[in-house]
Amino acid sequence: MDEKEATAIAKLEAALYASGRPLSFKELSTRLNIGSEEEVSKLVRKLSEMYRKDGSAMEVRELPGGLAVMQLKTEYVGLARRFSSKPILTSGPLRTLSYVAYYQPVEQRRVALARGSMAYRHLKLLEELRLIKRQRRGRSIIVETTPEFASYLGLSGDRSTMRRQLSRIFKELEMKSLEKESNRG
Repeated sequence: MDEKEATAIAKLEAALYASGRPLSFKELSTRLNIGSEEEVSKLVRKLSEMYRKDGSAMEVRELPGGLAVMQLKTEYVGLARRFSSKPILTSGPLRTLSYVAYYQPVEQRRVALARGSMAYRHLKLLEELRLIKRQRRGRSIIVETTPEFASYLGLSGDRSTMRRQLSRIFKELEMKSLEKESNRG
C-alpha cells in the first residue's frame, strides 16, 4: 500500500468513526476528495479487511445502496452498552423506532397518533441516522426501517422474521421491567 492510499484509508476511517452512522460512497468521495465511488468502495473493503485481520471489536461494513459504516461487532454490543455514558437513542426516539419496526410499512400519521406529536422529530432524527426511510405514496407518507436498521441491531432483513425477533425482545424487556417493579415493592 502506497502513502496516498494509506492516507485515503486513514481519512475514510476517521470519517466513519466520527459520523456514528452509515455514510454514502458519494458523500465520502466528495467530502474526502477521493476520486470516485468505486475507489471509495475499494478502500472500504481494504479497511474492513484490516479490522478483520486485527481481530478488532469494531468492523467496517459495506451496506446495500452504496453505504459504509463503522460499528461494533454484534457480539460486543451488550458489553459496550454497560460502559456507555449515554444511549445512542433516548427512549422517545427508540420507542418510535420500535413502533415503526413492528408495524412497518406504516403511515407516518399513524405513528404520530400512536406516539404523539414528538414523533415527527423522532422520525426526522431516525431518518438522519438512516434507520428509517419515508416515502410519499399518494397523499400518505409511508415509514419503514432500512437495511441499516436490521444490520445495526443484528436483526433479520426479512420482515416476518424481524417481527418475531422484535416480539421476543419486547417480551424480554417487559419481563425485566416487571422484575424491577417487583424488587422496588
